[in-house]
Amino acid sequence: MAERDVATLVRAARTRNGVSQRDLAEKSGIGLRTLREIERGRVRAPRSGSLRRIAEALHEPALLAQVGATAGAEGDIPEDAPLVLRILGRLSATRGAAELLTGTPKQRTLLGLLALQAHQVVERDEIIEVLWDGELPDTFGQLIHTYISRIRLMLEAHTLPGTGRTAVLRRGGGYELRIEGDSRLDILEFGRLTHEAARARAGDDPVHEQALLAEALRLWRGQLLEGAPPRLAGHTAAVEHARLRVASALRLADLALARGQYEEVLAQLGPIARHEVLHEGLHARLLSALAGSGRRAEALELFAAVDRRLRVESGIEPGTELREAQMAVLGDDARTATAMAAPPAGRADALRSVQLPQSVGDFVGRVEHFQVRQYLTGQGPLAAFGAAPVAALHGPVGVGKSALTVQIAAAVARHFPDGVLHARLRTGAPDEVRTALRGFARALGVPTAGLPAGLPELAALYQESVAGRRVLVVVDDAPGERAVRPLLPSGPGGAALLAGRNPLSGLEGAQHFRVERFTADQSVSLLARIAGERRVLAERTAAETVAELCDGIPLAVRIAGMRLAARPHWTLARLADRLADEERRLSELVAGDLSVRERLTSAYEGLDPVLRDAVRALARSADRAFTPADAAAVLRCGGRQAEDLLERLVDHQLLEPPAGACEGYAFPPLVRLHAREQ
Repeated sequence: MAERDVATLVRAARTRNGVSQRDLAEKSGIGLRTLREIERGRVRAPRSGSLRRIAEALHEPALLAQVGATAGAEGDIPEDAPLVLRILGRLSATRGAAELLTGTPKQRTLLGLLALQAHQVVERDEIIEVLWDGELPDTFGQLIHTYISRIRLMLEAHTLPGTGRTAVLRRGGGYELRIEGDSRLDILEFGRLTHEAARARAGDDPVHEQALLAEALRLWRGQLLEGAPPRLAGHTAAVEHARLRVASALRLADLALARGQYEEVLAQLGPIARHEVLHEGLHARLLSALAGSGRRAEALELFAAVDRRLRVESGIEPGTELREAQMAVLGDDARTATAMAAPPAGRADALRSVQLPQSVGDFVGRVEHFQVRQYLTGQGPLAAFGAAPVAALHGPVGVGKSALTVQIAAAVARHFPDGVLHARLRTGAPDEVRTALRGFARALGVPTAGLPAGLPELAALYQESVAGRRVLVVVDDAPGERAVRPLLPSGPGGAALLAGRNPLSGLEGAQHFRVERFTADQSVSLLARIAGERRVLAERTAAETVAELCDGIPLAVRIAGMRLAARPHWTLARLADRLADEERRLSELVAGDLSVRERLTSAYEGLDPVLRDAVRALARSADRAFTPADAAAVLRCGGRQAEDLLERLVDHQLLEPPAGACEGYAFPPLVRLHAREQ
């Protein structure tokens, strides 16, 4: 086909779809200059893969047929190029420069769903929901089987010896995409690079951190799974990775602005800001970068555009961060504009003086993460109305409540522009509550000299200071309702996120979320992130045994992973064998200052003497589940008294309640082992 004919076809299709050249270039992953040259008829024999990407980005099957795209034919593929999957943008499978055919739209959607959750089991119900969204054909089971078979054939046909295996495995009622080597799936590579960037940050190496973040962000060729059906594009995992992209870009911008690298900020944040049109943090940093590079007029135009969108689409005015960035531009002070890219000075800076703890870089996602985020930001079925939402997390020892709390707080922080207040309580004693209130009040701008000594007066002053502010209050290790009540923000706008071992069932208006143990897949995923993916995948069965012996407790799994990382000469089978010895299991679950036994001892010693006696007696008398009648016989008390004791142990997260009407109470394995030592 002549260059003129191709140019006419592409230009007509783009015009028909109302898409600009810049947007089409971004959606198709083709350079803007290259697209312009194609439309001008100046490219001799445009590559079929490029034309096919243009046709798919425009959803123009007629154009695809007319240009005769044949990318994926065997003759186009370098013999030594490995298979690479990409979903940070439009879904693609490539070998070298050749793009492979990935099948029908439904098959591509299924491949995208598996890649989005690589190394995790995707259940059949989730596949059905994403592929058909309620319009289920009679032959859906056979269709899923067909799509999986075709995906397997494509992966096997293009997997080279010695380049690492890529396969779809059957796991119970679902399927799992396994890929050896992060670089062969861009979303895994993005996770690896951001994890390394977090390590660099912890090691106070901003130059290396910035380089890693820049490399990670370059993997994005557009929005994740560009052009995918809404059920896939809006998947929880997709939303979370889009958030991580924004968070990485914000951190990179802060590092680059501090070094005066304004063009780097514009290059990295520009493509993201076109989709995050209401994200004030992104646009505040863009204002700073434009002002710093001498483009004050463009910065003010950008502010005016964001201001209009906020008022029209959300009915709100720009927040402090964006407004102060605008004022810095109006003052023609580039240095001030740079400073405004970080959280604004004054009130927000004061709030940041109460810092969230460092989040773990190898955090494994869980369903509670998404549920609590939705609740705190007023989304989803549990959204609170009127009063400030209060989310109260509870769960067993070592289940990861603190890590989850930090991750959630960091994820929703942008919804609370007035800042985040954090406190960790131990006993809930009045002096401890008073100390927390004084810290909160100072963070809200109250002078230390003006703080009253009495707890009621201090609580009243704090409530007056926090009223009307969009603040998130985070309280970890919440010991009880009485201790946390004075810390909760009142009225709309604010929110509270609480975490503690016991459920705060007496807290008015709180929504309770139990943090569950890890599934086997989540445990293996955490092991792989700590001890090395290739190493863990090579002994998948042994890894699952380690996960089972750790009882799905993230602390125990983390310790196991750290021991493996410190001992590269150990196999996972060797560690599983050591953990299998019940008499030594708790002694094995120690790494540095992390110890499962110490955490359980702290929980045990926090019980009153009656409960401690009950734990010892019950743990030594039964390996299996027991009824209240069984407990009454062991404890030598009445049936009602025995049941009350069991329920109190359930509240303390040291006993699992009956799973059904005909089942009994049971000790989690690690709790039982610890109790028998007492």
